[in-house]
Amino acid sequence: MNPIARQETRSGQGNTLVSVTGLILAVLAESCSVGLVGLSAWFIASSAIAGASAYSVFSYLAPSGGVRAFAVGRIATNYANRVALHSAALQRISAARLRFYDRAAADPSHHGTWSGQSLDRVMADADTSGMSLIRATAPTIVAVAMTAGGCVAIVLVGYPLVAMVLAVAAVVCAALAIFTAHSVDDGSRTRSFLRTELVTAVEAWPELASLGAADQLAHRTLRRLATFEGHRFEHALTSARTQGAARAMTGVALLITVVLVGARGAPVSTLVLLALLVAGVMINAERLGAAAEAWALADQAGERLTSVAGDEDRRPSRAPVLRASYDGNLLTVPSYWLPDAPTRNARRLAFAVAAGRTLIVTGASGSGKTTLLDALATELRRPAIQPRPRVVTAVLADDYLFTGTVGSNVRLANATASDDEIEELLTSMLLDRSGIEPNTKVGVDGRALSGGEQRRLHIARALATRPDVLLIDEPTTGLDTSTASDVLVAVRRRLPDAVLVLAMHELPANSAALGPAWSTVSLD
Repeated sequence: MNPIARQETRSGQGNTLVSVTGLILAVLAESCSVGLVGLSAWFIASSAIAGASAYSVFSYLAPSGGVRAFAVGRIATNYANRVALHSAALQRISAARLRFYDRAAADPSHHGTWSGQSLDRVMADADTSGMSLIRATAPTIVAVAMTAGGCVAIVLVGYPLVAMVLAVAAVVCAALAIFTAHSVDDGSRTRSFLRTELVTAVEAWPELASLGAADQLAHRTLRRLATFEGHRFEHALTSARTQGAARAMTGVALLITVVLVGARGAPVSTLVLLALLVAGVMINAERLGAAAEAWALADQAGERLTSVAGDEDRRPSRAPVLRASYDGNLLTVPSYWLPDAPTRNARRLAFAVAAGRTLIVTGASGSGKTTLLDALATELRRPAIQPRPRVVTAVLADDYLFTGTVGSNVRLANATASDDEIEELLTSMLLDRSGIEPNTKVGVDGRALSGGEQRRLHIARALATRPDVLLIDEPTTGLDTSTASDVLVAVRRRLPDAVLVLAMHELPANSAALGPAWSTVSLD
């Protein structure tokens, strides 16, 4: 077994030990809580009876000591079990995330295909899966242990019928919880879709208002909101009904207990003890509803995490609709399926770009330029492409600038880049004219820079990788005609032997900026 596997095995064994310890402590803590309530009630009732009778003898030393012992035990075991269970849950969350990313990294066809929303979903699923130890496993184990222990204690006191009533009531609560779990659905996914709908509606509002279609958009959004709220209400109603039924079972169990114990002429202190013991056990049984819901959500999260492609919000891989080859001198795309669009029919495209040449992909907004570049980048990074380009760099429309300095962003692409090299890149992108230097702060998400400055910094960072193939989506966005021409000239000057693929709405006003060796492919 290799060292990494041995370390993972030891880590898993350690986590199991901590989990078991935490669960045992949870049972002890709840036992102390129920024992404290039951013994305290019996002690108070017995003291009251003794005080009401003449010449009665009652020793308070032993029971009061027991009350203090239960109280201290509850505090200690509660603290210890929370520390142990939370530590084990955090380890499980970390392990779930690492396993997912290891599987994703092992399949190159998925590289670069994850959206921020889908990665957030992975984090949430790992949290749900890991926290099920606290939200589902612990309450279930405690409920089972307390039911078994309570029934045994009641039988030892001499009331087997009461123990039977308690067992039946706990089983009914468990059945209600299982029934509820079958109707549980992960509402976060629906919320995600609704959030996307609302963001889209806000962005589209001005245009639709100008077309007189704002009312239709508002009605559609309100319908989806109403559907979402309806689902939430149904789930809340089902949970409330289950909780109400479980509490009704607690009431019935208590009533039957009082009747059975009273019919045998038991002392008031014994009646109080048994009633509170039954109540303590049933309170844990009532928690099975929430535990069952947590189990169901954890199962759904685990199913998504077991598959690298398990999140439907992930950007779909484009490889199946595009084939490409690269021999070190020529990038060839013999087949790319261009789907239907309002302005065109579906068709197949084929093109080739030699080293040192530039391909301009033109088309209107929504024609599929970004999709093509994304698919090409994904295909060229697959191990099956032999020989593979040494470096394939894509500058897409949603590229991100990380909070920090200009230099720190460039060094994400080339960790060894010196300040002089970064200044040279900035100069080639004409960013020095704006006073931008390696130590210039970019702000959160690059907001300290203008849109045109952000775009040029994206390109400068891509140039720092010295790629064999460079793909740029809308390289001149936010730039005036003169600056756009200078940027295109600088890109080719710094990468004289690279394959360049540029996606643009239309050819630049000064086509000479593309150099003498360029061609076009239209997606319209």
